[in-house]
Amino acid sequence: MSKNIVKIVAGSMIVSAVLTGNTSVPYNVMKGPIVLAATNAQGVPKPPVEVISLQNGSFEQPAVSYGTWKTLDQSEVPGWNTTGSDGLIEIQNHFENREAADGEQYVELNAYEASGLYQDIITTPGAKVRWRVAHRGRLTTDTATVKFGTPDDLKIIETMTTSKEAWKTYSGTYTIPAGQTTTRFQFEAVGGDPRNGNLLDNIVFATQSFITVDGKVDQTSVKENKIATYSFDAKNEGGMASQNTELSILIPEEVTLVSSDVMVDGVSIAGSYDSSTRTLSIPLESVGEGATKHVTFDVKGAVVADDITTQATVTHQDQGFTDEDYINYSNDVTLKVIANHVPTIEASDHTVKKGGTFNPLTDVSAVDQEDGNLTSSVKVTENDVDTSQVGTYHVTYSVTDSDGNTTTKTITVTVTSNDVPVINATDVTLKKGEQFVPTAGVSASDTEDGDVTADIQVTANDVDTTSVGEYHVTYSVTDSDGNTTTKTIAVTVTSNDAPVITAANKTVKKGGTLDLEAGVSATDTEDGNLTSQITITANDVDTAQVGTYHVTYSVTDSDGNVTTKTIAVTVTSNDAPVITAANKTVKKGGTLDLEAGVSATDTEDGNLTSQITITANDVDTSKVGTYHVTYSVTDSDGNTTTKTITVTVTSNDAPVISATDQTLKKGGTFSPYADVTASDTEDGDMTLAVEVTANDVDTTQVGTYHVTYSVTDSDGNTTTKTITVTVTSNDAPVIQASNITMRVNKAFDVNNAVTASDTEDGDITSKIQVTANDVNVAKAGVYHVTYSVTDSDGNTTTKTITVTVLTDDAPILTTNDVYLKVGDTFEPLAGITANDTEDGNLTNKIKVESNTVDMTQAGTYAVSYSVTDSDGNKTTIQRHIYVRTNDKPVIHATDQTFKAGRTFDPMAGMSASDTEDGDVTGDVTITANDVDATQAGTYHVTYSVKDSDNNVTTKTITVTVLTNEKPVITASDITQKAHRAIDPMANVSAADLEDGDVTANVKIIANDVNIDVPGEYHITYSVLDSDGNTTEKTVTVTILSNENPVVTGQDSSFKAGRTFDPMAGITASDTEDGDLTASIQVIANDVNPDVAGVYHVTYRVTDSDSNTTEVTYTVTVLSNEKPVIHASDQAIAFGMPFDPMAGVSASDVEDGDLTGSITIISNDVNPNVAGIYHVTYSVVDSDGNETQVTITVLVGAQPVAPVVPTTPVVTPTAPAVPSKPAPAQTIQAVAMPTDQVLPKTGDNDVAKTLALGGFLTALGAMFLRRKK
Repeated sequence: MSKNIVKIVAGSMIVSAVLTGNTSVPYNVMKGPIVLAATNAQGVPKPPVEVISLQNGSFEQPAVSYGTWKTLDQSEVPGWNTTGSDGLIEIQNHFENREAADGEQYVELNAYEASGLYQDIITTPGAKVRWRVAHRGRLTTDTATVKFGTPDDLKIIETMTTSKEAWKTYSGTYTIPAGQTTTRFQFEAVGGDPRNGNLLDNIVFATQSFITVDGKVDQTSVKENKIATYSFDAKNEGGMASQNTELSILIPEEVTLVSSDVMVDGVSIAGSYDSSTRTLSIPLESVGEGATKHVTFDVKGAVVADDITTQATVTHQDQGFTDEDYINYSNDVTLKVIANHVPTIEASDHTVKKGGTFNPLTDVSAVDQEDGNLTSSVKVTENDVDTSQVGTYHVTYSVTDSDGNTTTKTITVTVTSNDVPVINATDVTLKKGEQFVPTAGVSASDTEDGDVTADIQVTANDVDTTSVGEYHVTYSVTDSDGNTTTKTIAVTVTSNDAPVITAANKTVKKGGTLDLEAGVSATDTEDGNLTSQITITANDVDTAQVGTYHVTYSVTDSDGNVTTKTIAVTVTSNDAPVITAANKTVKKGGTLDLEAGVSATDTEDGNLTSQITITANDVDTSKVGTYHVTYSVTDSDGNTTTKTITVTVTSNDAPVISATDQTLKKGGTFSPYADVTASDTEDGDMTLAVEVTANDVDTTQVGTYHVTYSVTDSDGNTTTKTITVTVTSNDAPVIQASNITMRVNKAFDVNNAVTASDTEDGDITSKIQVTANDVNVAKAGVYHVTYSVTDSDGNTTTKTITVTVLTDDAPILTTNDVYLKVGDTFEPLAGITANDTEDGNLTNKIKVESNTVDMTQAGTYAVSYSVTDSDGNKTTIQRHIYVRTNDKPVIHATDQTFKAGRTFDPMAGMSASDTEDGDVTGDVTITANDVDATQAGTYHVTYSVKDSDNNVTTKTITVTVLTNEKPVITASDITQKAHRAIDPMANVSAADLEDGDVTANVKIIANDVNIDVPGEYHITYSVLDSDGNTTEKTVTVTILSNENPVVTGQDSSFKAGRTFDPMAGITASDTEDGDLTASIQVIANDVNPDVAGVYHVTYRVTDSDSNTTEVTYTVTVLSNEKPVIHASDQAIAFGMPFDPMAGVSASDVEDGDLTGSITIISNDVNPNVAGIYHVTYSVVDSDGNETQVTITVLVGAQPVAPVVPTTPVVTPTAPAVPSKPAPAQTIQAVAMPTDQVLPKTGDNDVAKTLALGGFLTALGAMFLRRKK
């Protein structure tokens, strides 16, 4: 390009003073104050200066439009100055389609004159500075020098000579000389056109890169098999970007690396892990000046250890330089690996009785070394216990601690039997007056306890052996499991009655068999069934003669009691039954009821009709003839009667209908009764009785129809018949003839291809007539021909066709001009067609007459075509071909950088242009776009555009999304007692990934806490970071009540002599502290458990808030007297029954009447043997106090029956019943004379009777004396 302005301007330099040593320095408007050399936390020396670098090294400021250049005053270009006389600097942006070495823009050194471009930079003497510059010729090969020094003393460091073809990078190291506090970095053109050339870009002048590493771990200790996260921040505190940056971390043996894939700035990258050296290497590539790369990775606790330490090592080079490698170390990062114990379940095997209750969680607990008591977390994972079935079962428990460690334990549960005891006792029968011992022959056993006979108690006994009747005795026994069984037996006291004969009168048929013992029985109260002892003592029955007879039975019991009974036996007559039945007549095919009118009677049995059976039957109602049926009946005496009747079957033929199928023409008349007749064998002609039962004939429609006839004779026989009626068509004929198109003067046959057909007559083409024809083949036009034909039914059809006579014209060529690009393919026959009126499409007949098109040269060309039709008519045409140039379009788009969360429009600021089409921005499409504006990272967008010539251009830009995380508020829920102050900001903090600690920005936006009222409240915090991201967090504040504890118990009472535990049943709880039972104190207790009375116990408990509660309960000690048995000595006569419980009772001060609880623990009384006996009773009250009492029972001597005189000398009187004898008196038995003869039944001995009476009187007197 040529420029119109050429100026030569002397340059000037901007100099800034700088001080060395510990003297303070002026502010560097480019990067900040200079700081002296120092060391990092690990003791590695930092470079001699904090930062030395120039500004705007890639000339990206200010922005210049794409594809253009712009001259700017040096004050508008940050950092740069020129020695040019006009003070102008020219910046270009892809001018002449030239890409920048870095970014989008670059500078032209020789803008209008050969001048210098420089920056003055504050430097520290002795500092090593890296410099780099990209150089390129513009129109040809250009030369420029690189100079360093003070503003007034510059030295050439490098001479750059570069062609226009590509950028070339020049670099080096420069050490700031002693005393040089301001260094000028300058470029001067020394070759090329003074107005053109020496393009510069990507200029670097900076101190070395310096990477520091700060390491930490997210927790001070990690449990075995749990995750801890290490993080290392690699920060470039030097003056330039680094390259080949790698972070190496030694993984301690006490932990295991989870994965060699690590997170770098939130993006997963692949690291490499050397297991032999336990070294994790992470490539960080380049770290920009002032940038930090955040690295995190996970380890898992492996071996318990205290204070395991690791350290990161970072190695790197300066970007663009490989002459020197740097190394630095992080701080030591310490982590402790602690044990991760599994929880322990305490559970023992159980034994439970069948039917008992089993709670699988009773007495089960779990503890964990870290979590403490985990009993509430124990779960039953398996439980097959069935307490209703004896057997061995298992319960499996599981518990998981907060670290996810799970322990299981299985116990055995044995269900043992728990059967109730069994009492063995049977019903008893005894004679009136016999002795009854209720426990005789009674036993009890238990599956678990064995023989428990000794534990049997008689709980009810109403037996009275002096009276005939049924009585009951109830026994009870309880086993060691508390299972109680009761059993009641029946005790029957029988009399000594005579036996009873049961026999009913009998009836027998004359000549029949009679069993005189059937239905006859005998029973005796004492002997039971005596049927087998019955004898017949009289019998005059004669079954051969009708009449009434008698039989007498006799039976004797074991006591010699004789009973007789006489019954009547009636002999009745025995006649045969009589059947009544008449002959029958039935029609052939008819229904015959053989039982109708048939009956049977019998003299003895009466009506036997229902007993009649048919024993023979040859009747066939389908055939005319005579048949027979035989009936039989038998009476209850076995007499059988038979009777045979005659059954006559007469004929019964169905009638016959005569009717035939019919065919008629559509529209014809149809009579359904025409030619239809009917006849019957019995009834003769039945034509008049024929009825039409169905008729769907429609003579207006062609089709097949049906008519159904029915006739019934006098016997009810019905005959039906259906005929088919066919209705045939009567359609008009059809003419087939098509329109005709023909050329002028061609031959025309009016009958060619014309036919006619009829549904009934078939082909009737020969009957066609032409009724009209105006065709003129010599003249083009439209004409008509009319045809007519008539069928045999007189139906006539006409049809008219059109005849078109065409002219004979020349063909027509159709085409358009063509526009093509240089290099395109040209097909001369594409886009041209030919048509002819007569021949139709003649495109395939087109010929190219001439063609001068050259697709390699832009220009306008002509092509000539011709076509000839079948009549020899020829047509020619010419079209133009325009060939144009074909440049590709250009896309203008630059790399973009923005914060995460911002809106990204990939089309913003992008444009496209084309030499031929102009602005084609609207045609740009995005072919690839992986940008996630919500996640930090480096992404790419690829654009594509196609011009009208189908030339396609693509371009990819880089989109860098910077982190823009929301701040995080750290605040926990608060639980506080009522009335205590709360600082809502205590322990509240906030941090932001970009801004760091933003706790000072936290605000309380909601707070409804009332510390004086228990309840749940909320505090809401809000914080805003520098990017405008807001975070809110709400915590719950629980205000607990502060109430006094509550002691729960009640007044109590117990029997004297019992143990008294003042803490039994006493509990304490507190709203805040929960169960405080263990903290209860007994502060007063005057209870004497051995002395009946009313006492008091006072309790005190204090909660953690020092609230104290005192409660006093009353304790009543009740008396505990033994029960008392009321029983007296007894005297009974010889042979009299003895009831040991008669007149015996028991009572207790506390329990009241205990008579039902009395047990007999010994009883040797034998009422059938004279003598002195004893009965011992026992009773136990509800307090376990037992009382025993023994009474004496005197059984008198056996009496001797007296001799009854005619006139009694003395009337004996019964001795008085003695009163209860005194317990201390001894009764001597009265000795009987050894030669005494026992009386016999029937003997009378008054003397002996008197002697016994005297004995009993003396005995009664003795008892009276004992009572005194």
